[in-house]
Amino acid sequence: MAASGSDRTIESKSSKPLVIVVDDDRSIVEGLTILLDGWGYETVTALSAAALEQQLPGLARTPNLIIADHYLPAGRTGREVVELLRSRTGVEIPAIILTGDSTAARRDEAELLGCQLLLKPVQVGPLREAVESLSRR
Repeated sequence: MAASGSDRTIESKSSKPLVIVVDDDRSIVEGLTILLDGWGYETVTALSAAALEQQLPGLARTPNLIIADHYLPAGRTGREVVELLRSRTGVEIPAIILTGDSTAARRDEAELLGCQLLLKPVQVGPLREAVESLSRR
């Protein structure tokens, strides 16, 4: 099941690993959802950190992985999404930060968070390797 926006409760009895996807580009969210579904993952999606926050009360289980764009609407960041989910669940959820920003600051930030940084445009092979490696933690 994929949920998007803030109008759906996230309920699942699925045994598939759960991946949270947050990106302000709808086509990226849709593409990631299709890929992840094909690889055997369940997704919960949001187009902003605020939209994700609205869905959190309905989250029935701890995600196995977070995939978040670095730059999100309203000046929010993927880092905030990762910190929010980790703090709400009390679990050090593995995460992938997607960005076109290849500066040392982005790399350092991802490393400090213990996240994998993938540069856009993301290639399917490296993405799948990262998803499979991190979601098994």
